[in-house]
Amino acid sequence: MSTVHGNLSHAMRDNYNEHGVDEYYRKVAATYRNPFFPGIKKVIWTLMNRWWEAEGRNLYSSGGTRSCGLRVLDMAAGSGEATLCLLEWATAGSQSNSISVAHPHITNTSSAPDPLAALRAIQSGQSSRPAFIPPNVWRSGPASAGPTISSRTRKGKHVFGNMDPPQLPENFEIDIVATDPYTSPAYRERTSRPCHPISFTDLANGVLPPDSLQHSQAGPIWDVIVCSFALHLVTSPSELFALLYELSGKSRWLVIIAPHKKPEIKETWGWSRWDIASWTAAGEGKLYASGKANEEEEEETELEIVRDKVKLRLYRSNAF
Repeated sequence: MSTVHGNLSHAMRDNYNEHGVDEYYRKVAATYRNPFFPGIKKVIWTLMNRWWEAEGRNLYSSGGTRSCGLRVLDMAAGSGEATLCLLEWATAGSQSNSISVAHPHITNTSSAPDPLAALRAIQSGQSSRPAFIPPNVWRSGPASAGPTISSRTRKGKHVFGNMDPPQLPENFEIDIVATDPYTSPAYRERTSRPCHPISFTDLANGVLPPDSLQHSQAGPIWDVIVCSFALHLVTSPSELFALLYELSGKSRWLVIIAPHKKPEIKETWGWSRWDIASWTAAGEGKLYASGKANEEEEEETELEIVRDKVKLRLYRSNAF
């Protein structure tokens, strides 16, 4: 067989049509790369910032309830795009904390003398009329209270703020287990980490990566399962149900990343759609409104992070 370089065709649909899904990934087992990597990084970092703000800080800061790292299953891991994004986010956040500790003068400017303080004190004692504002000038409302949520919700705008990681505790870690029945060689080559050749069918039948139970007590095995650009390949509704229902008893969160809105996940399959902005269950009303959106719609909503044509949805297990 001739040597395969890269992804064969850049159009994944052409690859699937020509070779079939299984055979295609066998051919590119050692060379596969996801061309949407920049967008994947943006949506993952944006989600992790929101997670840290909503609950991570309370869990992992000093006095928090968690003593172990964040446990993640990178399911159908490809060549490790999601793994790399998560590890880079954690490293960047921990390094920013180290810099602030080593150089506190960089961020602490409250004690510096203010050369204009005396002038402002004189001016504050003078009476003056308020500035004239024409009555037809639009007045903006109060600024958003949270650093992660943006008030811009018009078409093409972002609901969520920038993707710069927050300051994380120096000892914060993300413990990632990866599975992929085809591209384990590409994952190992790119990340220098192991990847177990376990398929969707294996996971649906209860097969687990080695040592997955060693950190689990009464709660879930993993905190988060990430599936990037792969879950839509499970085309049989019965097989998808079997997989998701089995996983709902093993993880608290499910993250789906894709260039589209597929697959549709029903609440009877063990998972509830999550409102990422308010960090609450989405509810039927928002789900109905979201379902009316065009498949090609690039507008970001409270339920979906969208960057560079990559979409991220979050689900909460009904079991935890």
